[in-house]
Amino acid sequence: MFPQDPFSGAPEPLVPPHAGAASAASPLLASLNDEQLAAVTLPAGHALILAGAGSGKTRVLTTRIAWLLQNGYATPGGILAVTFTNKAAKEMVARLSAMLPVNVRGMWIGTFHGLCNRLLRAHHKAAGLAQSFQILDTQDQLSAIKRLCKQHNVDDERFPPKQLAYFIANCKEEGLRPGDVQTHDSDARRKVEIYQLYEEQCQREGVVDFGELMLRSYELLRDNDPIREHYQRRFQHILVDEFQDTNRLQYAWLKQLAGNEVDGRYEARGSVIAVGDDDQSIYAFRGARVGNMTDFVREFDVKQQIKLEQNYRSYSNILDSANALISHNSRRLGKNLRTTQGAGEPVRVYEAS
Repeated sequence: MFPQDPFSGAPEPLVPPHAGAASAASPLLASLNDEQLAAVTLPAGHALILAGAGSGKTRVLTTRIAWLLQNGYATPGGILAVTFTNKAAKEMVARLSAMLPVNVRGMWIGTFHGLCNRLLRAHHKAAGLAQSFQILDTQDQLSAIKRLCKQHNVDDERFPPKQLAYFIANCKEEGLRPGDVQTHDSDARRKVEIYQLYEEQCQREGVVDFGELMLRSYELLRDNDPIREHYQRRFQHILVDEFQDTNRLQYAWLKQLAGNEVDGRYEARGSVIAVGDDDQSIYAFRGARVGNMTDFVREFDVKQQIKLEQNYRSYSNILDSANALISHNSRRLGKNLRTTQGAGEPVRVYEAS
């Protein structure tokens, strides 16, 4: 059932308590500040790292992985690291290769969609897909919907294809198949019918869109106990970057990989570290749910929270202004960025017409 992988053996036990102090002399850790050092050498368990802008979070994530590998707390195949862009994933792999003589081929480091694609390719039969399934980009998806609308005489003024594409994407981000969507009027029912026709067309043609990569992968883990348990045993260290940008389905996918829910809490097999900044949560318009951060703390019973507040990007005049403005947000988790780079130029306000 599972593809052969030279790195898929069970990793060593998790980091013992107080391992950080014992390993502080490592060359890997030499240039970290105290907050970064604490994050990199976290002991076993789940943790939330609140990483402010310019605080070196990519460096912390990469060094954490290298430190785990160097000290024998993990094997390359036992690590899953999720980033939000291909650029960030490539940067992480490049940094790791420079830090350690390690074969990065066994690691699962990538974007949500990239990792879901990898999972579905490995288990295409169980997922109900052809091994050679094609991925539709945004323009391909729009073309497919236009073709479908023409074939079924859909009024494209009443139901513009671009709006239908948004509707389908939003449904998938919420984990909803056509039969799960609640409708209250004839227009909503018609959109759900088109969603169903679109799904059938994609299945016939052996294609998936970006939303389907995520949803099909989640359903594969949810509905197939042996596959889910295999990856739960394998990935003893899960690290998630930009956690404030995750949507409902991405968080649900992570929970499937991390462990099993018991009375509202997740009994994870390994360690889940979420890195994020609720002050930088700006993607609600595309489904991001900053509430995932507080849900993670509650559902995973997170005991360890570290704030990275040392900023290496800006002068203090900029940071003080930003701190003063963002302090008015009543529901933030809270942190205060600081710098040692001096005041810099005064902040100027430019009023544009």
